[in-house]
Amino acid sequence: MAEDTEDRTPRDYVTSDQVSDVAGVERVALREWVRAGLLPKPQWTGGRGVIAKWPRVALKIAAFVRGQRELGFGLQDIRARIVAAFGNRVLKMLAEPHSPRVQNRKKKTAKKRAKR
Repeated sequence: MAEDTEDRTPRDYVTSDQVSDVAGVERVALREWVRAGLLPKPQWTGGRGVIAKWPRVALKIAAFVRGQRELGFGLQDIRARIVAAFGNRVLKMLAEPHSPRVQNRKKKTAKKRAKR
């Protein structure tokens, strides 16, 4: 009887669904967490059926972020707490923080008005 070895082989990545399940949030929130520098950027597969592939450590970090959110910490405060919990080496994995989209839109609108 042939066994399916794919199910038993550990992967070096996890899917967005797996990360969002651990984090207890929708996938769109994961993108916000990446933008805030709380999670590593996922790699994307090419071609049809594009899939985000997250490093396995994203599961631990997402669970930590979820716990911090439940304690009432804001996204800006959590990055420092991740470093305190996981050490400075985690900074090599995390995405660089960016301003939230809403603020970027406000800046662009302000620039357009200034040009008028």
